[in-house]
Amino acid sequence: MYLKASIFLCCLSSSVALAKVPLVLLSIDGFAQRYITQYKPKTLMKLMEQGTSAKALLPVYPSKTFPNHLSIITGVYPINHGIVHNAFYHREIEQVYKLGDGKNDQRWLTAEPLWHINEMQGNKSAVYFWPESETPINNQTPSYYFPYKHSTPNKQRLDQIISWLRLPAVERPNFIAGYFASIDDAGHKYGENSPQLITAIHELDDLLANFVAQINQEFNGQVNIVIVSDHGMTKIEKHHVIDWEENIVGNVKAINGSTQLYLYSDNEAELTQSINLFKSKQSNTSDPSYRLYIYEDYPAHWHFNRKNSVIPNAIVEASPSYIFRSKKHYDTAETHGYDPMFNRDIDAIFIATGPDFSTDKQVEPFENIHVLPIISRALGLKDVENIDGKYNIASKIVN
Repeated sequence: MYLKASIFLCCLSSSVALAKVPLVLLSIDGFAQRYITQYKPKTLMKLMEQGTSAKALLPVYPSKTFPNHLSIITGVYPINHGIVHNAFYHREIEQVYKLGDGKNDQRWLTAEPLWHINEMQGNKSAVYFWPESETPINNQTPSYYFPYKHSTPNKQRLDQIISWLRLPAVERPNFIAGYFASIDDAGHKYGENSPQLITAIHELDDLLANFVAQINQEFNGQVNIVIVSDHGMTKIEKHHVIDWEENIVGNVKAINGSTQLYLYSDNEAELTQSINLFKSKQSNTSDPSYRLYIYEDYPAHWHFNRKNSVIPNAIVEASPSYIFRSKKHYDTAETHGYDPMFNRDIDAIFIATGPDFSTDKQVEPFENIHVLPIISRALGLKDVENIDGKYNIASKIVN
């Protein structure tokens, strides 16, 4: 009897020793890397000192919210997770994608998000909003999640995360993700250095200060916190609006993503006519408002190099400060979506603090596809195969 008890206690203590502390992933939509030095948010700066940060987190192309959030949470490029823009056409589904469509048809999302990977390894995940977090993967959703509601106060989101951490061990999620859109909203509408943007940054920073204080008080700091953003922002000029509809011939399907037009067509003659019309409008311009690419000429760093149901036949790429005219009234001060390789304004943030991260350490910029390997290592999960993210970066960041 004593031997059995000893074996049980030994196994129990061993499993406790191997158990990883919970990890909270927070995404601040639209928070540019340069906002750290411009606006000096006290909490974020303190967390950088207490943990590990990147000089920049580099978005994937296009630098839109949904493609980048899905690359962060799946560890793959948009061509592999399927969400190649905030709006695009799917040839097999025969529909234009709208934000959150995965909850209605699982075929939109073609890679496994981390909350599902975590559940498949015997854990519980919780998500308080994340792009496509309502999409069932193999008919399974996270153990805990909320349907998206944009107006939900940031404090309510953070309070719920604390409530999840307070759950009994058998119910507690070890991975929690949360999403905040208030800074993106202010950046789009009012722009850089506006009182509204500055207020939004400091209000969220103050909430994070209280959140971290609760973590330290209630859980003795034994929670890893990773804070990311999906992209930064860059200024647009109100008169830099591109008229384009007259260039679309026949049944060519043009999906307007504001900073890109995605062109789809099975009719080669009509597609060629449309392409030539776009080219003719720019042929004598030294500073073009857009550039046009056909599939064969897509830049390698876009990772759009495989024909599938969602990759367009051609892309008309707006130059920074320009956007394509929309039928809806479009009144915005700043935006994102442009090629992140050539726009440092678009750089995002990565900050990680907690028991599994070094103190006051800064690493070189890296693409956001590498965030999943970092988090999965911190969670003690088995390495995920067949992703674009690399675990050698995780080895430099996770203790």
